[in-house]
Amino acid sequence: MSASREKKQRQNDPAGGLTQKQIQERKEEAIRKRNHIIYGIIGAVVVVLVAALLVWDSGFFQGRSTAITVNGRSFTPAEVAYYYYSNRNMYANYGLIDSTQSDKETIYDEESGQTYYDFFLDSAKSSLELIAAELDGASAEGVTLSEESRQNVEDTIQQVKDEASTYGYPYESYLKAAYGQYMTPSAFKSCLENAALASQYATEYQDSLTYDEAALDEYYQSNKDSLDTFVYRTLYFDGAAATVTDEDGNTVEATEEETQAAMDAAKAKADAMLAELEAGGDFDTLAQAAVDAAGEGVMSYNGEMTTIGSSLSGSSAAGSAAATWLKGDARTAGEYGVVSSDSGYYVVQFVERYLDETPTVDVRHILIKAETTDEDAEDESGNAIPSDEAMTAAQEEAQKLLDEFNAGDKTEDSFAALAEANSDDPGSSSNGGLYTNVRKGAMVDSFDAWIFDESRQPGDTGLVENTYSGQQGWHVMYFVGQNVPYWQYTATNSLKSTDMTEWQTQLVEGYEAVEADGLQYLTVS
Repeated sequence: MSASREKKQRQNDPAGGLTQKQIQERKEEAIRKRNHIIYGIIGAVVVVLVAALLVWDSGFFQGRSTAITVNGRSFTPAEVAYYYYSNRNMYANYGLIDSTQSDKETIYDEESGQTYYDFFLDSAKSSLELIAAELDGASAEGVTLSEESRQNVEDTIQQVKDEASTYGYPYESYLKAAYGQYMTPSAFKSCLENAALASQYATEYQDSLTYDEAALDEYYQSNKDSLDTFVYRTLYFDGAAATVTDEDGNTVEATEEETQAAMDAAKAKADAMLAELEAGGDFDTLAQAAVDAAGEGVMSYNGEMTTIGSSLSGSSAAGSAAATWLKGDARTAGEYGVVSSDSGYYVVQFVERYLDETPTVDVRHILIKAETTDEDAEDESGNAIPSDEAMTAAQEEAQKLLDEFNAGDKTEDSFAALAEANSDDPGSSSNGGLYTNVRKGAMVDSFDAWIFDESRQPGDTGLVENTYSGQQGWHVMYFVGQNVPYWQYTATNSLKSTDMTEWQTQLVEGYEAVEADGLQYLTVS
């Protein structure tokens, strides 16, 4: 056989001219290679699956899933939880729910069978619908987060971090404890920023609303009883039956006869006082005589009272029954009356009612509270009474702050900065000590007297002592200026509230919160 023919035969021979032993070795090697590849692929798949399980257990996918959609906008379980728990935590703080019970197993509405889970979720959905609508509106109108809003977000984050530290939690763990396992610092910040932008957009619209005198007068005509100021006197005769205990010290419920007898006695006293008043008696004199006759702590009399109508029934001297009588259209100046309540009788004198046109004021202040110790005596309210030395120290600190202000540029902004850094008033320290639209009589007497002094001018400063229980100390004052009468301020706010509700209702038309698969990851108790 020629060499070329032999070569061609070897090429056509699958065995390649190998011996049987060589052929078997080749086959075994091929099998080993194939198995190696298969096992390698299987191993890679296993690694991927293990990694996926670890990521799944970490909550990466669940936290980024879609729990609710609103008009094309997706919300994660963490974002839903932010609004769910914001409402739930408020209920818990006010003791309106039992936090030890499961939301899904506790009934909120017996008639419908709605659970607290359903209630809080519905509330979250409503919030998300409004947030989505306001965010869309902000985007359409080019409204972006202001520096003030950004700072508010950062301040809130820092506040939560401080709370976490106070309770011994790492920040991230505290968020999960408050809003569920899928809440992260980045998700929390995103929730705050969205809420801040939505709020900013709504506030800008609200601030754009204005009302002329005709609109304010129309509101007044429909709400005189709330906006008018009432001057009156009242004395209350308690008609509750005397408390009786048995030999074991247990309270014995009064019988119907005893209850009626006590009411009859109260009415007799009220009627007797009314007769004396109508005969020309002086209310203050007769009232004080009744208080003295009843004994210490049994009755009290506050003299002539001046109260705006919206606060009348909530005042200490006028219950709802007396308030209704005072607001009656037929009242005349100096008129007396006896008014019954569920548990006693009022003797009432209507002095006058009027629309108070006194301007409100805007004022800034810095409160320096006097320090107290455990050794200090307590007042009737249980608050410590600071020593004279502590009050003097507070006055000296207040004077130093006033001197520091006067040594600077003496602007409102510089005073606001001092207030934010030094004031002990939690209600105003964060906004530079500012109170706006303060009506006469709303503040403690010394504060009120200073800001409503007829000679007061914008930019005036001074020191005012505060002797009110629990707030004893000194105020550093800065008078900003006068503002509209309180009734106009109230009317404007009420009209704005009505118009804002209508605006938001129109804004969310067509917006519907639709549940998605990710809602199963909303962590609730």
